[in-house]
Amino acid sequence: MTRGVASLILVLAGTLAVPLGLRALNGALPGADVRDSYLPTVEPPRPRQPFDEEAAAAIRAAQPEFVVIGDSMAGIRIDPRQLSRITRTSVAGLYQQGSPPAYWYLVLKNLVAENELKNLRGAILFFRDDQLTTQIQVSPGALDRVARDREPELDRILAADKLGTFSGVHRVARDAYHFDRTRLWLEPRLTRWPAEIVEPSRPSELLEAINNNLFALDRLRKFEGSDLAASNEAALDFAASVEGSILPEMLRIAAARKIRLAFIRAQRRPLPDGPPPQPAALKKYVDDLRAYLEGRGAYFHDDWGDPEQPLSLYADGDHLTGDGRIRYTERFADRHARFFQ
Repeated sequence: MTRGVASLILVLAGTLAVPLGLRALNGALPGADVRDSYLPTVEPPRPRQPFDEEAAAAIRAAQPEFVVIGDSMAGIRIDPRQLSRITRTSVAGLYQQGSPPAYWYLVLKNLVAENELKNLRGAILFFRDDQLTTQIQVSPGALDRVARDREPELDRILAADKLGTFSGVHRVARDAYHFDRTRLWLEPRLTRWPAEIVEPSRPSELLEAINNNLFALDRLRKFEGSDLAASNEAALDFAASVEGSILPEMLRIAAARKIRLAFIRAQRRPLPDGPPPQPAALKKYVDDLRAYLEGRGAYFHDDWGDPEQPLSLYADGDHLTGDGRIRYTERFADRHARFFQ
């Protein structure tokens, strides 16, 4: 082996080995007591809300036969007590306003499939348009109350969406070097250091002025309509987005636990004279989604164009009125009676 090759190997070995010392340093500095996230590849260690054991216990005690999962689109459409009475079953509504599909996945996994619900027969999920395959990333803390200490499958899905092909490399590096914990103490110091040099007597006030004035929202570049249009058009390719989404994992969990899944696409706010407009790309997306779900044994229904959902049933946005909720629940029980059999 030549001296040059040996030197190169030594340099590479040092490059890989020296950062391991950060692990010891991390334990001696503030932030060492912060727990790892249940999404370690995409989130640094942080304080988190605990899993909602009370909610899990309440659902377990109720032992419903069916659950309805979703955001306000589900909550404003289905009255669980009324649906229970009409279908002569027991239905629980597991809603969270503004929640993303990752939240619904964790509800299905942790509050339903792995919660000893002995009488459970099915789960009904409401969604809008392409939400099931394109709304992947979530805000920190949004899932805390329904996440267990480890959520490896969700971490894998979110990491692949955020980091791409090298998400696995990122995960291995994080496990080896704990660089996310290093950020807990290093990043604040690097952030404050320039301000302390410029104005050592009041760095906090200077940073606040920078954030509130120099980089205020009204000084940022205005978004162009073409930015959003291009992104949305690309997202409406079902085949390109489904395997990187949370949907396959939902179906896998349901199949493993023998839970019948129903996916209901909620109709957006209609026009005074008919259903809301629907671009050709969206129609193809929904057709592909239907074929995918039904091909895997799931129940699917699209509310778009339903003459029994006129504008008069809507309150604000895509939400129904109180009377609209009652009427929708009654019609839902009748139209989907076979799902409850």
